[in-house]
Amino acid sequence: MISKHTNRAIYTKYCFIILLTANVLLMFLSLFSPVFSQLYPFLVNQAKSQVLILSILAIGILLSSIIVYRLHQIQYNEDKHYQRIKKYEEIIHV
Repeated sequence: MISKHTNRAIYTKYCFIILLTANVLLMFLSLFSPVFSQLYPFLVNQAKSQVLILSILAIGILLSSIIVYRLHQIQYNEDKHYQRIKKYEEIIHV
């Protein structure tokens, strides 16, 4: 993206999709399987620890989803910044 202008951040989108998938997978493993203590050996296997981990994973899922959605908007020129740039270009060329 640095050498030429493009609105398709392919690798960035794939990285965030992988991150989103990993967070969802870890959330399901933490909820529905007895491997919590193996995944997080530094935490005590208690409800408080599980709530903490699930909260962190939920925040990660939310942020990854927002970023993937924003990358989708950028790819199809539907983001706010693109509209601002187009208005600015119209003003300059007039």
